[in-house]
Amino acid sequence: MDSIARVITVLFDAVSLPFGSHRALALVILSVLSGALFALLFRATSKPAAIKRARDRFQARVLEMRLYPDDPVLLTRAFFGALATQGSYFRATAKPILILLVVALPVYFQLESRFAHRPLLANERAVVTMTLKPGLDVHAVPVSLQGSDEIAVEPRSVRAPAAREIVWRVEPKARGRHELVAHAYDLAYTFPINAEESARAVGCKRSAARWDAFQHAGLPSIPPPSAIQSVRVSYPEASYRLLGARMGWLSLFLLGTLVGGLIPVVVLRIQM
Repeated sequence: MDSIARVITVLFDAVSLPFGSHRALALVILSVLSGALFALLFRATSKPAAIKRARDRFQARVLEMRLYPDDPVLLTRAFFGALATQGSYFRATAKPILILLVVALPVYFQLESRFAHRPLLANERAVVTMTLKPGLDVHAVPVSLQGSDEIAVEPRSVRAPAAREIVWRVEPKARGRHELVAHAYDLAYTFPINAEESARAVGCKRSAARWDAFQHAGLPSIPPPSAIQSVRVSYPEASYRLLGARMGWLSLFLLGTLVGGLIPVVVLRIQM
């Protein structure tokens, strides 16, 4: 799972690299391209003729209900006929929708890991939270977090036994990607802190769960024998300006995919 997730992350990093520090532009372009690719994938995996037949039958049943509003028998028959045509429509679109879901989820997770939060600035503090595995005592397990010349780690940590959490404050001294090393017992976990203005994955969270590699990109996998269950970094939330208005990444992503999806739908007349 980790290998597949790393390949997907590397591919998205390569696509995002040309945008450099223009994160808003990268989000808009990638969202529009995603919408266009989703529409093309839907067309390639669907049966347009079956979808068109189901839509035509539904429209015919709706027209029948409008023509005979005073005839309860015909109205009831048209109503249940419309419901039946919706069943045919769902059967015709079930396969492409499932395929789209499989493809769209990694795209969503990758874009979220890049644009939901922004990288740190120089001399901007963040909080790193380490959660230990169930059954471990935060006061008994020897843990530490080490930085470098480019990123400082406050020597004092805060421990929350009920949540099995140890919390540190960190502060990058310069822009760039810096490494922190978390030690639990004799095992080390090295992960980056993003303080560069780019569209690479920020890396807010990583847990030891196998499927977490797909949902949270940017941080390396936690070794299975490690006492660490998860690591979180409190990056600031990002916002983007469009036509004078501030909006979150998800709103901009949905708007971009809608615009991108409409282009092949209108040009190629894709039956949705």
